[in-house]
Amino acid sequence: MLVIVHGHSDGVVPQVLISLLEALERQRQAPVWVQALTADRLELPPAQEMLMVPLLLTPGSHVRSDVPVLRQHFLVQGHGVTLLPFLGSWVPWLQHLQQLARESGCSVVLHHPLRAGVADRYLSMLSRAIGLPLLSADQAPEELDRALPLALAPNRMTAHLRACEGGGLALLEQTATRQFLLDLLLALP
Repeated sequence: MLVIVHGHSDGVVPQVLISLLEALERQRQAPVWVQALTADRLELPPAQEMLMVPLLLTPGSHVRSDVPVLRQHFLVQGHGVTLLPFLGSWVPWLQHLQQLARESGCSVVLHHPLRAGVADRYLSMLSRAIGLPLLSADQAPEELDRALPLALAPNRMTAHLRACEGGGLALLEQTATRQFLLDLLLALP
């Protein structure tokens, strides 16, 4: 399995993701490679047959452009690659977010700024699926009460929310979500 993550600058993969993927590899008893979009491309053992799993939450340019380029790169390298849709489009994931939003008492979901177009349609669907309004982080008021950040790992958005006591735990910092995603990934072939 090849898992695609955004990563921080210089290809650094957040510890909450590393921990999740190490548990996934142990329990699958099969290799799980991690490709951060901010890192150099991985060198894999030859002729691997693998699922490519984009752990990305919105259909931004990474999903629409970078992931297909990565898939093509690995195909040219001689690997068999089955590309799955991005995580944010999986129905069980959306159902989990809906439950999480309901249980958390949050009033809004905060997301990374996205370009207009496909992202607008997705965000509209996501708002209906979760049952909460969505707000771009760059349009959020300085003081925001009880926001659910749409972020797998800690980032500037979650740090800002923590600082103003408006929530701030990244999704994988929440035990139930971490376990849910691990179970979801373990169910893949």
